[in-house]
Amino acid sequence: MSFLIPLSAIFRRDLRLAVSYRLEFVMRTFSALFSVVLWYYLSIFLKPGEDIIGGKDYFTYVVIGMALLGYINLMLYTFSQKIRQDQMVGTLEFIVASPTSPALLLFSSTIWEMVMESLHLSIYLMIALVFGAAFKVGAIFPLAVVFALTLMSFGSLGIIAASFLIVFKRGEPVTPFIAAFFALLGNIFFPAKILPPALKTLSMFMPLPYSVDAVRKLLTAGAGWQEVLPEISALLVFCLFLVPAAILSLNLSLKLARRYGLLSMY
Repeated sequence: MSFLIPLSAIFRRDLRLAVSYRLEFVMRTFSALFSVVLWYYLSIFLKPGEDIIGGKDYFTYVVIGMALLGYINLMLYTFSQKIRQDQMVGTLEFIVASPTSPALLLFSSTIWEMVMESLHLSIYLMIALVFGAAFKVGAIFPLAVVFALTLMSFGSLGIIAASFLIVFKRGEPVTPFIAAFFALLGNIFFPAKILPPALKTLSMFMPLPYSVDAVRKLLTAGAGWQEVLPEISALLVFCLFLVPAAILSLNLSLKLARRYGLLSMY
């Protein structure tokens, strides 16, 4: 259980930093309120056919998509931001020299962010409920499985982006493009089935549409295991490819960084 020591140390560090910036929590709450209000009135103005969005009202449809998108952006950006911060203050070399696995240390750096994002998500959905979002929660355990597989998939992509940052010092120009691409094809604002055939086919090779569809089924249709099994199976396949790729890219980038003395440079 020695791996819990660095995890708890990093969590306590991030907690102390968060407590020292209490205004951030207030700003995130107002951000959630603004987002819900914005999409509430846009849903009144925009009324897509219910056959297009699976018989759901557009407000509930887009609120769930936006809620999940927050987690996706967290996993895509956090690893690179932590690496960049450690490079700038000169602590990355000491962290890598630790006997603890670098992948485990990178993961631990996101724990507090995930806690905060979960709290933000809860506030976001409660505000949406006040504004009339129609939730019909199904089985909880499949929902947890979908979230775990989603975080693993996009966390792996985030680690791959962080690996590029370690070697090339620049990973951010690529990550925003990938995030925007996922938002376009990920069933967030509209279903991918209305896109041109080429983009529709491309969306089938991305994990986000499966995550969003599964969460919508579980939160609005009272679905259970059987209804979301295809989406869970697809997410599991993505994880089987992306997790080993992330570990391999991180180890390779650290090996190159040690060889060429890149850990202490920025």
